[in-house]
Amino acid sequence: MTHLDKAYLNNIISLLGSEQFIPLKDQFIRDCDAASAALEAAAAKGDEAQIKKQAHLLKGVLAQYGARQGEAIAARLAGDLPSNWRDVTQALLQEIASVCEEMAALIGG
Repeated sequence: MTHLDKAYLNNIISLLGSEQFIPLKDQFIRDCDAASAALEAAAAKGDEAQIKKQAHLLKGVLAQYGARQGEAIAARLAGDLPSNWRDVTQALLQEIASVCEEMAALIGG
């Protein structure tokens, strides 16, 4: 299953060039890792405000790089927290892991 919009990313890579894209890719992965860790910690504590905050941050990061499914899941958590927020949080964390794997496999991976 593809978690990234490859056409969108290939367009960015062609505009920037591979060498300029690599640091952006690496930053994306670091940002996702940091926000995922914070989201996981907030979920473990049941801290709804932090869950929403981290989901909002992830929504923006994922949107910038064409991770549409992850962006949609993050949007569900960033708004009014759904009653099944624990399940949605786990789904988002799994989606981010898949997105980061795909991103890491891009140029320079």
